[in-house]
Amino acid sequence: MTAHPDLESLARNVIDANRYMTLGTADQDGRPWVTPVYYTPDGYGNFYWVSSPEARHSRNLAQRPDVSIVVFDSQAPIG
Repeated sequence: MTAHPDLESLARNVIDANRYMTLGTADQDGRPWVTPVYYTPDGYGNFYWVSSPEARHSRNLAQRPDVSIVVFDSQAPIG
């Protein structure tokens, strides 16, 4: 986050104002799975969440460690 200071500020504000992120995983065959999880940020580059080891996303991560996340302002106006 260094190219556009205004975007950096916007991203930091969204991360600071929210506590849920969408976590994207895939099983060993590549079938995608997304789920909302409660998170705690460690700065703006590390995000932690706690889930049951039996949760589908936890089982997916045990088989395939690739993950994507989305943190967004769900109160932003459309457009």
